[in-house]
Amino acid sequence: MTDKKQDEKSFDSSKINTQELQKYKQDYSEHSFKEKLRKYAKIIGVGAVYKVLQLWYVLQKPDVPLKQKALITGAIGYLIAPLDFIPDLTPVLGYSDDFVAITYALLQVQ
Repeated sequence: MTDKKQDEKSFDSSKINTQELQKYKQDYSEHSFKEKLRKYAKIIGVGAVYKVLQLWYVLQKPDVPLKQKALITGAIGYLIAPLDFIPDLTPVLGYSDDFVAITYALLQVQ
């Protein structure tokens, strides 16, 4: 069985519901997404901002499957999360983990 088919089998969309998403609404809001993007746009570069915005607009489409929306939400959530695997304040490498998460999500959604 391919990795993609295994991922699809292990993904349980029933665990993603409105009540569950409401828990994180305040921490992961549209406002905090836009604030972080505005604040760090010069640092992360035009290419990264473009990829993030591509994902953001795909997320807004109603015909995008729930699994893809969960992946996009996770990648954008990681971008705006206050804690990272590699802290954002680390020179040069600080945003590399964010960029990898965004790029991975974009490649999967394509």
